[in-house]
Amino acid sequence: MTSLITYSAVSAPLLLFLSGIPSSTWADRHPQLMTKLCGTLSIIAVLTAGLAGFSIFYKGSGPASVAENLFYIDRLSAMMLMLVAFIGAVVIRYSRQYLDGDPGQGRFFKWLAWTIAAVMTLVIAGHFILFVLAWILTSLCLHRLLLFYPERQGARIAARKKFVFSRLGDFALILAGVWLYQVFGTLEFGELFAAADTTINNSSTLNAAAFALVIGAVIKSAQFPFHSWLPEVMETPTPVSALMHAGIINAGGFLVIRMSHILVQAPAALHLLAVIGTVTALFGSLVMLTQTSIKKSLAFSTVGQMGFMMLQCGLGAFSSAMLHIIAHALYKAHAFLSSGSVVDIARAAWAPPIRDSRHPGELLVAFIAALALTVGGAGLFDLNLREEPGIVLLGAILQMALTYLLWNALAHHAGPAQIGKALLIATGVSLLYFALQTGFLHLLRAEIAQQMPIDSLFDSLLLTVVLAGFFTILMLQIQYPGPAAAKVWQAAYVHLYNGFYISTLANRMIQRYGSKPVRLSHRHSGGIPQ
Repeated sequence: MTSLITYSAVSAPLLLFLSGIPSSTWADRHPQLMTKLCGTLSIIAVLTAGLAGFSIFYKGSGPASVAENLFYIDRLSAMMLMLVAFIGAVVIRYSRQYLDGDPGQGRFFKWLAWTIAAVMTLVIAGHFILFVLAWILTSLCLHRLLLFYPERQGARIAARKKFVFSRLGDFALILAGVWLYQVFGTLEFGELFAAADTTINNSSTLNAAAFALVIGAVIKSAQFPFHSWLPEVMETPTPVSALMHAGIINAGGFLVIRMSHILVQAPAALHLLAVIGTVTALFGSLVMLTQTSIKKSLAFSTVGQMGFMMLQCGLGAFSSAMLHIIAHALYKAHAFLSSGSVVDIARAAWAPPIRDSRHPGELLVAFIAALALTVGGAGLFDLNLREEPGIVLLGAILQMALTYLLWNALAHHAGPAQIGKALLIATGVSLLYFALQTGFLHLLRAEIAQQMPIDSLFDSLLLTVVLAGFFTILMLQIQYPGPAAAKVWQAAYVHLYNGFYISTLANRMIQRYGSKPVRLSHRHSGGIPQ
């Protein structure tokens, strides 16, 4: 069984690496052959990844893990491997028609296959050195895809910015590896996790390694203030955007979950991660509301979602973060690959605005109903704030979304049928949320570190700030009058629309210290058929 799992898992990235062996020149001369080759091998990779995943879950009780020198295949890596293989196959299939006739079609498939294979290697790596090598290779292959249209100035500066940030993250990860070896004397994941679980070593070197891991994850997942490249890489082909937002951007979160056994030994590093995640989640959510470009709105949505995932990790809710990765990856892949039809759908669904007849009393009723659903769901699945703070916190934020849903149902003198339907949907969503969270908590119990209970004033204050921040966003969404309102709203709208100018500052730094200055042209907004 062990050999079957290992060989099946390793063959998935190996197949796609093989499809990218031909040179770029040869690939461009034989685009149809490259298309068929990558498409066929991606399907086989999905099957082999699925075989490894089903085998590891079939193995049954106990820690379902296999550590053989370079590879570490457990339930966590198997889930990520199947996710990456599936999304990669979908993106490759979509690219067949999207780039049909493009002179660089063959070269595109070569680097697309290598990028997906590098991510697959990262998730099954069992040695920290292999993990870092796959981490760096993923970034370098993605860089080639970001510059698929090198004549586009916006694409060049965004790719350069991403390249600089990625090298900082690589350096942080290398430092983390050096310090981890000094503490534990090994870099094999199996031995590393076992040593971390059995020995509480709160040394300064271990803390330094944990902080370096957090910094590497923060940079990789486009956390504030390293996020500005993500909304700007819109001049690359849409399949690259889908792969980047649905797969590669999750690498930082996977790093934190994979190394959770190490990070729980350094609570200060997780506290820093929670603070950065909170700031990023609130920032991305606010800026997203002001964007007029569909792709930019999706990009800032990704920034906010990644911040939310890092917040979960910072609170020790690693199983919740894994569930978030899967759900976000599937949603964002669909959102980008269908982004071209969003405008047509929105235009078809448009209706003249009607006067808002919602009242504060109805909001209070909706809030109480949503609160009852959240508390009831948590109690039904035996979840409490002290032991599972991340899951309950997410449930409280879900309650805000349910409040908005129920409030809309109560508005405009909705009848009993409409109100009953809204209550049924809200109840189903609440129960599904807690059921999935509980399922992932038990499914990954052996693969990740246990959740940390709330045992400090800082934890309590952080939870309070997070809830207050998301409640403020809910109120802004409800009461925001639009850009054509009072001057204070107009000023806030402009600043939010420009992301508080973080991207402008980063662009100036890249242009000033980069090897070749690049003039940005705001007349380009993409130029790629949707």
